[in-house]
Amino acid sequence: MIWSGFEPTDEQAQIIAHPLAPLRVAAGAGTGKTTTIVARLAAAVAEGVEPEEAIGITFTNKAAEELADRLRGALAPLASEGREVEVTTYHGFALRLLAEFGASVGVERALDVIGPGYVRQLLHESLVTVPVHHLDLTAAARRVDEAAALGTQLAGNLLEPEALAAAAPGGDDEVWATRLDLARLLAGFREMKRHLGVVDYGDLILLAHRLVTTHPHLATRIRDRYRLVLLDEYQDTDPAQRELLRAIFVDGFPITAVGDTDQTIYEWRGASLENFAGFSRHFATADGQPAPTLPLTLNRRSGRRILGLANDVRDLLHSSPQPPLRPARPEGDELACGWFRTAWDEATWIAGEIRRLHDEEGVAWRDIGVLFRKNRYMALVRDALHQAEVPLEVASLGGLLTVPEVADVHAWLRVLGSPEDSAALMRILLGARYRLGLGDLVPLAAWVRRRTATNDPDAELGYPLLEAIDRLDEVADLTGVARQRLAGFRDTYRRLLATAQGTTLVELIRHIVDAIDGWAEVEAMPPAAGLSARLNLYRFLDLAEDWSPLGGRPSLQAFLGYLTLLQEDDAAQELDTARVGGQDAVSLLTVHRAKGLEWDVVFMPAVAQGIFPSTSRGFDDPVSGAKWLPYELRLDAAHLPRLDEDKKARQDVLRARHLAQERRTAYVAVTRARRLLVLTGAAWYETKKPRAPSELLELARSRPDVRVAAWVDDPGDAPGDRPVPAAVPDPHFPAGWRNALRTAIADPTWATTQTEDAAAMEQDRTQLRLLLEGMPEPLEAALPRHAATSVTGLVTLASCPQRFYWSEVERLPRRATPALRRGTEVHRRIELHHRGVSAFEDMELGGRTEPDESAATGADAFSSFQRSRFAAADPILVETPIDLAIAGTRIRGRIDAVFRPEPDTLEIVDYKSGGPSSDPNTLVQLQAYAVAAAEGALAGGAPGRLRVTFAYLGEDPVAEVSIEATDEWLADARDVIRALAEAARGDDFPATPSAACHRCDFSMFCAAGTAWLAADH
Repeated sequence: MIWSGFEPTDEQAQIIAHPLAPLRVAAGAGTGKTTTIVARLAAAVAEGVEPEEAIGITFTNKAAEELADRLRGALAPLASEGREVEVTTYHGFALRLLAEFGASVGVERALDVIGPGYVRQLLHESLVTVPVHHLDLTAAARRVDEAAALGTQLAGNLLEPEALAAAAPGGDDEVWATRLDLARLLAGFREMKRHLGVVDYGDLILLAHRLVTTHPHLATRIRDRYRLVLLDEYQDTDPAQRELLRAIFVDGFPITAVGDTDQTIYEWRGASLENFAGFSRHFATADGQPAPTLPLTLNRRSGRRILGLANDVRDLLHSSPQPPLRPARPEGDELACGWFRTAWDEATWIAGEIRRLHDEEGVAWRDIGVLFRKNRYMALVRDALHQAEVPLEVASLGGLLTVPEVADVHAWLRVLGSPEDSAALMRILLGARYRLGLGDLVPLAAWVRRRTATNDPDAELGYPLLEAIDRLDEVADLTGVARQRLAGFRDTYRRLLATAQGTTLVELIRHIVDAIDGWAEVEAMPPAAGLSARLNLYRFLDLAEDWSPLGGRPSLQAFLGYLTLLQEDDAAQELDTARVGGQDAVSLLTVHRAKGLEWDVVFMPAVAQGIFPSTSRGFDDPVSGAKWLPYELRLDAAHLPRLDEDKKARQDVLRARHLAQERRTAYVAVTRARRLLVLTGAAWYETKKPRAPSELLELARSRPDVRVAAWVDDPGDAPGDRPVPAAVPDPHFPAGWRNALRTAIADPTWATTQTEDAAAMEQDRTQLRLLLEGMPEPLEAALPRHAATSVTGLVTLASCPQRFYWSEVERLPRRATPALRRGTEVHRRIELHHRGVSAFEDMELGGRTEPDESAATGADAFSSFQRSRFAAADPILVETPIDLAIAGTRIRGRIDAVFRPEPDTLEIVDYKSGGPSSDPNTLVQLQAYAVAAAEGALAGGAPGRLRVTFAYLGEDPVAEVSIEATDEWLADARDVIRALAEAARGDDFPATPSAACHRCDFSMFCAAGTAWLAADH
């Protein structure tokens, strides 16, 4: 006995008592591996291993927390003295090594780790800075996804992007040409991370491995700290993580790996089947013999019926019999299945069964889980549960964004971050809060149409409806109610937009929920629906809280991109185990999120062909897909199948690999249930042809101990719309208002016979007819494309329209120069200074979207700044965005700093890292900032007095060029900006040679510029 109340089985006893030597534990699902892990570590401590000399490494943060808690309980006396076993994740272990020894490989001690959302944000920025030749940049988001996938595979195999160039074959291989472009993009991404001082999760393992392999004495030093290492969930690791561990814990070191090859369900993100299968060879004993394997097969979770199906699924994965999972309690469980005609029939049956289990059998809501292979099949079941008044919690992050209360908040975030997002705007205006109809929006569309027809230079063509709402006083023909509600929306939007400029994402979301009376709406709901809504809003707030920025205030745009990723079925965030709340509610989540969790009752909907097991969208095919790392470059190349050049033969191999992974996912799913497992499917899921039951559902149906709850053999014709739920009794229409509407359509005279005031009804009907007849005809042609540029673009346009054309209209790649990098570094350090954050010493920082092209060639620019008056002053705004609409052009920019030297006075400052410029066109930048400020683009409205300043930090002391923005100066500035904005929308972009040609990226394409340079200018 290791501790009171624990009696190990024979299998567990062998593992616990195994000597301090390499050991592989093959732990089937539900076999008590965490308990066994804790007992082995506790036994080792009892035999003389100090708690500080042991370490447990697992895959997810949740698993690490659980393991640490269990160890504290098992070692309570020592834990009370503050002596604990170190527990971390694989990435956390690498981060600790870099935090302690990272300087040896050029890594700062304080590392910021970025997640998938920021990875894609930086990759997107790299698209416009890295020259590529074979990538279709018209689909930028897809290219970013491909680069992210390839980058994950490179890091998972300890490779840098340059390895692809070295391995590329000769000739005109289009796939390889595209892959090399992605490699260039990843190399630029790596430099951007280095400038920002951040790393992603792949970098952690890559850098830690480089650390211990280039400095073997550090590996020895780390190894000497421990006498026992225990690896949990080892089947989820990738080859790079394996090699990191092998570089440290060698020569028979006592390392125990616990896992289950049949639960390797993350191959699509790099997990290697070879890691657990080959552990005995990778971590041999001191005398070079393979490490022994001890099994755990006694399942303490489920009974014989559920385990019978689990063993059947495992048999599909192996060509030879495997030790079956054995139930600790053979009886007391149930296996059921069902096949329905439509997905709605299936969803309502599941909701009814869950309701029955709770009401008649006393099953708590929290003890029921509904597991989906794909997020997209969650909505129908969720709606059916709502109708059945079942409280629910959407634990899958991707599915969370489809929940109405969260979708409403998401729509507000989208409109605040991207005002052109018409879908989000329509959701808000047509939703329950403003209750507008499409007819109410017709006058807004008519206003936009008139502005377009008259070519009003001030019309904001990019955001038509939002601009119309902003100028609501100019919109005619609105009803009083519609005008009042639109004005309420406008006031709320303006208030939230100002709030968004100076608060965190979490606080912004809280402000949104408060502004739309979200909590009051939740309180007004029926108890079950209210609990579901509250849990889902809390989870969304937690999601925003956990999302970490690169530095300073998080970017709303990046967060919106992160949310878009979560809506994909294979989003990387689905890797971690879901955190199910403690409230009494049914959990809805994907199988990947359910790994490591369990419920008394588990429902698995949509178990149909093509859904579960799912089909693949192209397979992991490096021969035809540039985003896939070639097999020969992978660390597990010797254990991967050979890919034939023949497409059909190759896809047969890849299809078999994909099916095996789907079967492993199914094995994980069916082993989540303790008492009741129900698999269901339907013939019709919004498809043109009916589906058939999948092999998984047929496998369950063929079991002799299964209960077939329902089975529809004839799918019939494709279903129509989902049946409308019965409404509450209507005092005016006993058969319901929907039925009354249908009757009125069928018999136009019927409504007149029902009214008590026929004259009033006829008057209302006339008004409605006039409204419908007054609706404008659809536009025959699309609105003209709205021009958009940056303040930097206007400066370029003033200097040389041809250069503007190639940098803003038909974009050509631009090279990154040392001058640009130094300017970027200075601006970033100044931003950190103004925000009260100390920059890391000797670290190149970046991230500025509009870098200063005047390099610091004289004094140290940042040192000059520190000695200037600006360093001691406290700006009211730092790196604040502006958005100016003029002459049909949208002008965006970012102001370095805004100061308030005295009441009702603002000073806008733009820092230049070089010396004063002789180019008069640079003044356009200050003119644009001043016009934007005068028109209220800055928080707080237009100032009484305004001063604009260039601070040239290349001089010591700092050279200042300041201009008092008088009314006359502002009028001239407006004329200049308006003329440039009109030119930006035009078609004529002549070359204007000047001294700027010396640093122009496009001079080789410009005949006039080339001639000017050749004339010894």
